[in-house]
Amino acid sequence: MGLPSYQRQFSDKEFRKLLFFPVVNAIQRTERGPWIIQVAVAEPLMQDFYPFHFPPSFFSCSNNINLQVKLSIIRFFAQEHSLQKTYLLQSFLNQYAKRSNSIQAQVKREILQEFQNLLKYEIIQPKFEFSVDGNHFIRKYNIQLEDIRSYKVIHFQEIMHY
Repeated sequence: MGLPSYQRQFSDKEFRKLLFFPVVNAIQRTERGPWIIQVAVAEPLMQDFYPFHFPPSFFSCSNNINLQVKLSIIRFFAQEHSLQKTYLLQSFLNQYAKRSNSIQAQVKREILQEFQNLLKYEIIQPKFEFSVDGNHFIRKYNIQLEDIRSYKVIHFQEIMHY
């Protein structure tokens, strides 16, 4: 996937730039059995002071689209240096532009579900700014499927748990 390699020494600023999932294994033990996803996380990252966490729904994936949605959300969390986060929704959805309408709809539902999980487990605040063109913002206190269909960018704020 062209991901950066893990660096042993890092500061908080560098940590936020690292991708902390260097190993992902997908295993199917029987021909029609469920896929088991194993994620290996570097131990120094688990001991870091920064309380980077996600809801339990991020510990397993039901399918490839679900995995891609979760990784995209994690990537946008890790790229920002502040609590204010920006999810480039249209940028992520563009990779599914040539797929069937049902796949595109599934991706949007998965994004909504994961944002609802982030809200449910108080990972993010229930305040959103949606943008179509980068200049005009619409503020809302929830997120709905129509927002995922209509807007190109979602701004939200992470909640720090100390």
